[in-house]
Amino acid sequence: MIRGNNEPFSNFNSKLRFRTKSSKQYDVLPKHVKDAAFKYVNNSKGIRSPAGPHHFLLCIVISVIFYTVLAILEKSLPEPVTITNEHNYPDRFVAERARNHLVKLTSMGPRPVGSKENEILAVKLFLDEIKTIITQADPSHKVEWDLQRVSGAFSLQFLDGMTNVYRNVQNIVVKIGPVQTSRHSLLINCHFDSVVDSPGASDDGASCAIMLELLRVISRLKVPLKNNIIFLFNGAEENMMQASHGFITQHQWASSIRAFINMEACGAGGKEILFQVGPNHPWLLEAYSDAVPYPLASSMAQEIFQSGIIPGDTDYRIFRDFGRVSGLDFAWSANGYVYHTKSDTVDKIPLGTFQRTGDNMLPLILKLVNSVQISDVEKYSTGNLVFFDFLGIFIVHWSEVLSDIINISVIIISLLVILYNASHTHVTGFSVKDYFKSCFKCSSLIVLIWLATLFTIAILSLIVVLLDRCLSWFAQPAWLLFLYITPTILVPMVLLVLFGRKFLWGKKGTHYPQSLMYCISRDGNQLLFIMILLLCVLLRIRSGFAVALFVTCNTISIILHNTILNNNYGYKVLWLHWGCMLVPFMLSAYMIQAALLLVVPIMGRSGSGNHAESVMSLITSAMFTLVFSFYNPLVLLLQKAYTVFSSLAVVLFVSFLVLVFTPLGFPYSGDPDNLAPQRFMIAHVERSFYSYNGSLRDHQNGLWIVNLDVNSPHSVVRHAPELMNARQITQDECNKELYCGLPYFIPVITFIWKTHWIDTKPLDVDIPLSLNLTYRDYRLNNVQRLSFSAIGPDHITFTLSLYDDIKLKDWSFSSGEPLKGPQWNGRPTYFVYYSCANDIIPWDFWIDIEVPKTHVGPQIEVGLSGHRMHGPHQYTPELKKLFNQLPQWTTTTGWASSYKSYTL
Repeated sequence: MIRGNNEPFSNFNSKLRFRTKSSKQYDVLPKHVKDAAFKYVNNSKGIRSPAGPHHFLLCIVISVIFYTVLAILEKSLPEPVTITNEHNYPDRFVAERARNHLVKLTSMGPRPVGSKENEILAVKLFLDEIKTIITQADPSHKVEWDLQRVSGAFSLQFLDGMTNVYRNVQNIVVKIGPVQTSRHSLLINCHFDSVVDSPGASDDGASCAIMLELLRVISRLKVPLKNNIIFLFNGAEENMMQASHGFITQHQWASSIRAFINMEACGAGGKEILFQVGPNHPWLLEAYSDAVPYPLASSMAQEIFQSGIIPGDTDYRIFRDFGRVSGLDFAWSANGYVYHTKSDTVDKIPLGTFQRTGDNMLPLILKLVNSVQISDVEKYSTGNLVFFDFLGIFIVHWSEVLSDIINISVIIISLLVILYNASHTHVTGFSVKDYFKSCFKCSSLIVLIWLATLFTIAILSLIVVLLDRCLSWFAQPAWLLFLYITPTILVPMVLLVLFGRKFLWGKKGTHYPQSLMYCISRDGNQLLFIMILLLCVLLRIRSGFAVALFVTCNTISIILHNTILNNNYGYKVLWLHWGCMLVPFMLSAYMIQAALLLVVPIMGRSGSGNHAESVMSLITSAMFTLVFSFYNPLVLLLQKAYTVFSSLAVVLFVSFLVLVFTPLGFPYSGDPDNLAPQRFMIAHVERSFYSYNGSLRDHQNGLWIVNLDVNSPHSVVRHAPELMNARQITQDECNKELYCGLPYFIPVITFIWKTHWIDTKPLDVDIPLSLNLTYRDYRLNNVQRLSFSAIGPDHITFTLSLYDDIKLKDWSFSSGEPLKGPQWNGRPTYFVYYSCANDIIPWDFWIDIEVPKTHVGPQIEVGLSGHRMHGPHQYTPELKKLFNQLPQWTTTTGWASSYKSYTL
């Protein structure tokens, strides 16, 4: 917005024409006259000399400092209560006692379902502790416990989709409530089983240890509870949430549950984040906001997680979908490098993390269980909330209706401010229509600049891949700043300066000053985000609160610029704008830091076929592109913008030199205090393929290397020379054999499709695995029932595909329509996972298929995998030898497996 203030508009406009480079009269003037005119116009009241580049660079430096401080503060934890000083803190959660429980649990080693450690030793440990707690409980509480052994099945639309079948998985259930029994209960859930080869300290033994201490504290309270609390220690979550399904669908106490709290982890320690709440029932979030001393929550995190972008799931899904119950889902996310590895040990979890989680859960549990709402939950099912914490200090939340009102109000006020700017341009011939036209053109330019920025980042990531320097940021996330955030700041500013004038032209042949260009660019950016905010309102996207905050603060900046600074376009407007945008910047930096804390470790196990370098670079760039979009127009006010450009370009260029010519970009770390290991998942496999006539058509033995990142397995070839013989599984093999003829443990073939194979001698242990077609029953309407009996270890997967004219009508695994998986050779596939925790017997099942009378020959293709995931025969000598050769900056998971393919 340009105003001449006390000068006549005509006189002011003549000055603008006098400055116009295209004016012939202007061109013939001596240089000293031109300079004097330029200085006069720019120093007129309302127009000041452009800001120096050092101001802008200083803003960037201070922003980086703020971000760094926030990252440091994120690690702050409360002082833990210990056993020696607990007498000073009556009725407080004692972190050290919870940690001691975890030490006992993890000393058993890994606890996969079916192992002695999980099914016997862990169960005994929990029951012994629970019985001791019961004997010391206050008489005002009634405490009961139950050991559930349960079997069942369900379909799960997770990853590629699967049908989950389980037998004899175990749950330890404790109910504490008033002596006069209540019909209403609050469920608290954890799981004590672990993945193969991991002691599972954080995932999820620590949650169970915390629950034991919570149970102890609550049981000793003198005031009786109004309703029941059910503590569920479930023993089969890593088998795709089997035990929680068995509890919520079959346990006698399940019908009394009105709400739940699920405690999980995708990292070791840090702060537990509330990343899912509901559905509906806003009183749950309100109770959290009122009760917890250390809040950390975001509806944006919930929308991102539930979108499926992050490959993970929790028991929250089971309670929500099968129990029809609403609840809260918490997880630790710091130090995700040790998640599901051998390094997930007690020492990786700070004692303050136990204290923080316990201090949050205890008042939250008591608030919920004693609430009025839990006795009549349907009465309070009134939609969802928009919520987020502000730097961990307090929770901000409002209803979706109020969110719409706020967002629409922000849109209207912002549009009125832009309209005011347009009507006060005071440039002859530049109407309100022209102003808005230029703003919309600028909005289009900004979108093009965003796309160009992402394209540039994609090119840079491709260069990094070609230089074989992938994942430099994995162990040192600061590389993201130098490689991808720096060009994210640089490219939009350069493009705005280069092309902004062409987009922001007034009348043809007329040049307007930088200040007007700045106003239109600023308001054009505002218009674009107003449209984004309107889209959030229409699509019911709760994450729109972040956009609304940016738009609001930008509007405040414009108003203050118009009033306090009286349209000064010098360095003051730069600092005013930076100050106004500080709150949304800090909030976005806070959320971005949390996101990177989660996503960076995930990229190390996302599969080598998923281009982690490009994905991570684009995610990072996209987040910072939106944030810095509100700062980019300021470059139009700089006196020497090229100084900013050259400074950032030097940082980028030097970063690439350091990355290429020094070891500072090595992507992994074996430092115990800063672990970032490369993961290797390798199975020693025996696989057999049978023809339609039952004859063996192929038999192989080898090491199957599941490439979990882009550097696998070539990064360790010099340590393990036999990996030189590894060959990539080709697409031809995958087209020929169902699921590539490989023993996939979970359905992730579209997620992790790039794997390697090394031929070896036969397994030295026998894995009993067979599939027998016991009978074929011909039924009405061309339907045949094929009955099978499968023999194998306690973890089996079954894959099925039908020939083109065959239809799957029903099966015995689960009720409802069988859940399809990905296409294979144009035919649907079906993936069934089966586990047996105790008393292994043959797995009997049937499928019904519809076969046209004209069909001749094979009808179905099936694959059966058996997995030795625990016990003395888990590792073969070949696996042990290979694992011993790998360097200390790697971590391994392995087992023996058998695979058999049949055409029937």
